[in-house]
Amino acid sequence: MSQAKRTLHTSTPLMYSTSMSRQAGCNVWLKLENMQPTQSFKIRGIGNLCVQALAEHGTSHFIAIGDTNTALAVAYSARQLGVAATVFVPASGGTAPPIRAKIELEGAVIVENGRTLRDAYAAACAFAEKTAGAFVVDSADAAAVVAGNATVAAEINVQLQQQKPAAVVTTVGSGGLLAGLISGLQQCGWQRVPVIAVETHNTNSFQQALLADDERPGAATSDAPSLLPPLESGAEPDCDIRTGPSGRSGCDSTRDSGTRSEPTVATCLLAGATSERAVELTREHPVVPLSVTEAMAVDACRRLLDNHQLLVEVGSAAALSVVGKGLLRQIVPSLGPRCHVVVVVTGGANISFDRLDACRQRFPFPAPIIAKSGQEIFMRMLDSALPTAASDLGAISSQVKP
Repeated sequence: MSQAKRTLHTSTPLMYSTSMSRQAGCNVWLKLENMQPTQSFKIRGIGNLCVQALAEHGTSHFIAIGDTNTALAVAYSARQLGVAATVFVPASGGTAPPIRAKIELEGAVIVENGRTLRDAYAAACAFAEKTAGAFVVDSADAAAVVAGNATVAAEINVQLQQQKPAAVVTTVGSGGLLAGLISGLQQCGWQRVPVIAVETHNTNSFQQALLADDERPGAATSDAPSLLPPLESGAEPDCDIRTGPSGRSGCDSTRDSGTRSEPTVATCLLAGATSERAVELTREHPVVPLSVTEAMAVDACRRLLDNHQLLVEVGSAAALSVVGKGLLRQIVPSLGPRCHVVVVVTGGANISFDRLDACRQRFPFPAPIIAKSGQEIFMRMLDSALPTAASDLGAISSQVKP
């Protein structure tokens, strides 16, 4: 097989969830991207980009930044393609996250430089300039990344036997997966299938980007990388609060999304900038932006483990938290028992039982439900209680017609 035609990702299962279906009152399917070789969807877009870079440019050295799922996908791709990989990270102070060992296991060289991701990024760019055949993997907007991520929708189409889902639920960080999902849905002829794009309240860069776009289309673009500042002292490393670029675009043009720098347990959703392509596609495809509490995401992560024996990163589980507690029916009122809803379980390799337990201990349970769309509170309720307050999704929800 020629390098140009190689595929580094695998087709993942679409698993029916009886427990979630009963809770939601419709057929809930889980697209298990945690079953990828790198435990996350990232290998679809990153793998496609690396294959293309090797075939078209003769790339011989891939470079990534941060202890992230993107870096793990780069390391895996480089090993599969037989080329070198170097990952630049800030100095860990002797407490590296668990994903670091997985990146090294794939054969990548880890270089610690500086105190922040900005320092590491600068070192990576300097290294790339003086290294022949080097390629910095940092763009969520690259066409190859979007095309690779679009294969998720193509597989869902086959696995559902061309039955149109009532909605697709996914988490959104840098926006590369969202851009790919929308592109893939449109290629399947599912232009009216809404995508519920979920973040946590303190990683809601995508919602902030949409608000900025509503005020002035095309606003806040930047040619420079927008990496997050160093974490404040007092953060809890046991709950994985190291920031990372999460596959966002650095050297290419990106949308500065004003991501907050507070510590978060949903680290895989942190992004210094939001994919411009993802924002553009929301102008032509129904997308419901929603943010949930970290407690909801941690609870959903625990329930996935209890009900299906699957362990994913807390940020990935944010999408799962939308399925129950009446949220789905609030967003898509016409849902019925024969309707299909697909939740993309994005996965993530930066998780362990100990890490989940540490996160679990940070929050009270049962977790109260507070969901926001834009600046408005969409739903506020106690666990197992009826909604006590909700706002209309307005123009966004009017597009949601399964």
